[in-house]
Amino acid sequence: MGAYRLLLAILVAVSHMGKTFAGLNPGVVAVISFLIISGFVMTSLIERNYKAPQKIGLFYMDRALRLYPQFLFYFLASCAVIYCLLPGTPQAAELTLGNIAASLTMVPLGFYMFGLAGPLILPPAWSLGLEMCFYLVIPFLLIYKARGVAFVLSVAVFMTACLGFLNTDVYGYRLLPGVLFMFLCGSYLYKPQAKGLAIAAGTAVVAALMFAAIEAGLIERRPFNAEVTAGIALGIPAVYVLTKLKFHRVDEFLGDISYGVLLNHFVVMYFLRAFWPVAYDAHIVAAVLILSFGLSCVSYYSIERPALKLRHALRAGARFSVGKRRGGEKVA
Repeated sequence: MGAYRLLLAILVAVSHMGKTFAGLNPGVVAVISFLIISGFVMTSLIERNYKAPQKIGLFYMDRALRLYPQFLFYFLASCAVIYCLLPGTPQAAELTLGNIAASLTMVPLGFYMFGLAGPLILPPAWSLGLEMCFYLVIPFLLIYKARGVAFVLSVAVFMTACLGFLNTDVYGYRLLPGVLFMFLCGSYLYKPQAKGLAIAAGTAVVAALMFAAIEAGLIERRPFNAEVTAGIALGIPAVYVLTKLKFHRVDEFLGDISYGVLLNHFVVMYFLRAFWPVAYDAHIVAAVLILSFGLSCVSYYSIERPALKLRHALRAGARFSVGKRRGGEKVA
């Protein structure tokens, strides 16, 4: 899924440069696939390494080591670029001690709409706050077999928001209650049983029908409800197919740099804006993406890789302690 993840990061970057496709925001469609992928990967990770209540803390450490190194680097880089090159802008106005402190804890970024963090410092990072909220709950849903209940409740919140009874953007795209079922569709695709496949496939079909209804005017189009339903309908089958493909080093490399691209393209955009405040034509878009790829390669090998070694050691320790305990139980 590495190439697919990089494509999704590119679509997010392109959307932030004002590009749309057929009237749809490609970044929102891409984010939904990221949520589905996260559900799949976290289920795999927990099932293989952390599926015990006493291991939940280690899972949280694993996830912090995954998200924080590059996030901290690019968040601080964005602060520096804004402070030095973009004084007097709305971005500079958000460089307050409170905003920076809240943003560094990451979770408040997912609640920026309530004024808990500054969304303009590193705009794509709001989705990391959402990811962290998912990480907080997914071990409990798996260990205590509560996915089904959570799925139904989340669908209810999403449908209420999609139809306009709640804020569609906030509760149908940004906050965990309305999107948890999207994560869980990915979860059901890990070693899928017939029931899990039926849930994921049924969700994709219903989402496709809802998208068609929105496009036909049968359901009122509201902020991002077309993009979210399209993202579900496309993302579930895409992730299912891609999880069946064999490992390839090139694909792994492309996936490795996708996280950096997701985070750093705004840093590049802010830097270029200070010197060439022009529209994002094809040349500028290409320049942003090329610089973003290069930066991501540097940050992956200099920042991400050392943290990756710690994560692998953490997982090995978790597996060893579980195996040791089970061995002791057998001897006893």
